[in-house]
This record gives sequence, C-alpha cells and structure tokens, in this order.
Amino acid sequence: MKKLFIIIFFCISSLFLTGCWDRYELEERANILGLAVDIAEEEEGNSVPNVTHEEGGYPGNDKDTLYKVTAQLAIPGKIKLGPEKGGEESQKTAWVLESYGYTMKDAMANLQQQLAEKIYYGHLQIIVVNKKIVEEDITDINDFLKREYEVRRTAWMVVSEEAASNIIQAAPPLETVPSLYLSNTLDNSVRLGKLPREFFGKFWVDLSDIGVDAVLPIVKNIDNDRIMVSGLAYFKGDKMVGRTNPLQIGQYLAVKGQNPGGYSVAIATEDGANYMVESYERNSKFKVKVTNGKPSAFINVEINGMIEEETQSNNLSEEKLYEIEQKLCELSDKVFNEFKEKLQQNQSDIYAIGARIRAQYPKYWNDEVKTDEKWSEIYKDMDIQIKVDFKIKGSGMEWK
Repeated sequence: MKKLFIIIFFCISSLFLTGCWDRYELEERANILGLAVDIAEEEEGNSVPNVTHEEGGYPGNDKDTLYKVTAQLAIPGKIKLGPEKGGEESQKTAWVLESYGYTMKDAMANLQQQLAEKIYYGHLQIIVVNKKIVEEDITDINDFLKREYEVRRTAWMVVSEEAASNIIQAAPPLETVPSLYLSNTLDNSVRLGKLPREFFGKFWVDLSDIGVDAVLPIVKNIDNDRIMVSGLAYFKGDKMVGRTNPLQIGQYLAVKGQNPGGYSVAIATEDGANYMVESYERNSKFKVKVTNGKPSAFINVEINGMIEEETQSNNLSEEKLYEIEQKLCELSDKVFNEFKEKLQQNQSDIYAIGARIRAQYPKYWNDEVKTDEKWSEIYKDMDIQIKVDFKIKGSGMEWK
C-alpha cells in the first residue's frame, strides 16, 4: 500500500510539473516590434502570393483595397542597452520586411510564408496606420489585432500623415531600435502632459462604448531621424472624420481634466507686451441636463498656469496679472468653443457627453436615443457651452 501511495503521489504531482511545454526559444521566434499599414500601389498588386486563397482574387471579389504591411523585426542578440552610432545602428538591430494582402491576416500570413520562425506579437510596441485607411474604415485592422491574443493592450496605434512605412523606418540618433523610440516618444509625451494615454485597449473601449468617440495620435516623419506628434485624429465610429493641430491637443486634455498640463500659449496685452504662459494643472466639471426632451451640457474648465517668458521687462503688478488672466480666458473661451463646434459638425463626441447623458438620464436615452447613430444626430445640434477659467499661479522672481 505504501508503494502504491508513492506511485499515485508522483503520478498526480507530475500533472503540476508540465513546465514550458509550449515554449519557443528567442531565436525561434520572429519578434515583431512595429507594424506599418499602407494602401499598396496598383503595380504592387502582383506581389500577393496565393497563401490564403486560390489564384484569381480574394473570395467574394469585394476586396478592392490591397494592404502593404511593413514589419520591423528584432534581431536577437543585436539590441544593445544604449545607442552607439545613432541611426546607423538601427539598421543592424532591426530587420524590415514588406508583405501584401487583401486583409491584415492575409498580409501577415504572406509574411509568415517568408519566415522560418513563427511570428510573435508579444513585443509589438506600435502600429502605424496610413491616414487614407483610417478615413475609410479601421474595422479590419482592429478585428485582426483583437483576435491576436499575444498583442498587448498597452501598445500604441498612431495615424501617419504620409506613408506609414516612412514612420516605422525612421532612424533616430538616440535609439538603436526605431519602434522602441516611437513608443518611448509617445510614452514621454503622456508624462509631459502633451498627449492622452490612448493605447490599443483604451481606443477599443472608446470605439465599443455607447455615447463615446475615440481619438488617436497623428505623427509625421521629420528628416527621417525624428517623429513629431502633429495632432489627434478624432473618429465617428470606426472612421476618422477630422483632426486637431498640436495646440488643440491641449484643449482636449483640458476638457478631459487630464494632468499634468504641458502646453504653452502666447498672449499680448494692451501695452504691446508679449507673454508665454504654460499650463501645469487642469480640472474640468461637466453638467448635463435634459429639459423638455432636449439635452444640453455645460463644461467648466479650470487651468492653472505660470508665466514662462515676457518680452518686456515690466513689473508684473496685480493689475497686469489680472489683465493677462482676462486675455487668456477670452482667448480660451473662443478657441475651445470653436473646436467644440467643429466636433459637433463632424458628429464626433470625443468628450463623452453622450455617455454622461446615458448614465444620468437612462429613461431619456432608452426612449429617445437608443443607438449611437441617433445620438450623433442629436449631438450635432445640441447646446454645449464651454467656460474656461485661467489662473496664473506663478509669475517668476525679479532680481533687485
């Protein structure tokens, strides 16, 4: 009986000692760090191999768009802890491949056919999508990424003003791996208060939530060695319907009450003096109501800032600071409401006003709204007012 017990014990214990039964060595994986998705040129249509479908076109014959996917793969053992020769090193640490397909999965299956190693998405840092694709529909790309369980929800998706492949192949002098540089640029922009934290996961939540529309960062390549965050793309459903300039990113963050503040604004007073004021703290309060079947919203934005620069050596008296604050409030009220009107024209509710109406007035929503499409029509003509209260909390010291 004792021997039988020992045998049974070891048999049961073996079930908990499976180890890495499905492991892959690092050298056996094709580790993708970044993906760029463009629309292929007409002459590139012959580059699609018959991997997922028979010769003669994609099944259903309704796929007119051909994707060009540029993948940046890590070369095991070549990635160092710091840069040695700047952009020259990026070509040695990353392998860039191109693939074509009628869908994202079709393109990636064609890419896999070129590789001896299994494609692995666990280290994917960023996916860059051409603006032309985002303006049409991003559903196909989202569907592919959601189904790949290895893709981390904290990776970035960005929109490119130019060819997405140009972004993914930028060779920065401060980083040996371009995709890591891109990801770090966006992460640092969030920490500096210049960009909302719009990862994959947050973007998908906003797309699926009722009464909310999503945003994505827009980037562009500068001299092939750095990337500029040039605005936000805002959506209606799965389509991009407009964009912001860099300063309007700060407006979006202020209305959302996201901190720290990170944008500066120039202002001029009556005596011709110019001042640069930086925001360092933002707060906002939303008030929504439904009166006689008509919804409305009032948004109070509070911004605290400090004077960073002045063109004239004036003594900043209390009267002068009050004048600067009033100028800032007037300017902010104007530009914030102009941007809000543009969002309403494009029926893009990126401030999630619909979600607040739905939460506070569920009966109205269930009886009168019900769908995102109906809400878009209501939101377009809705009375929305934004009031900005700008306070200067720091003006610097004067040497006497």
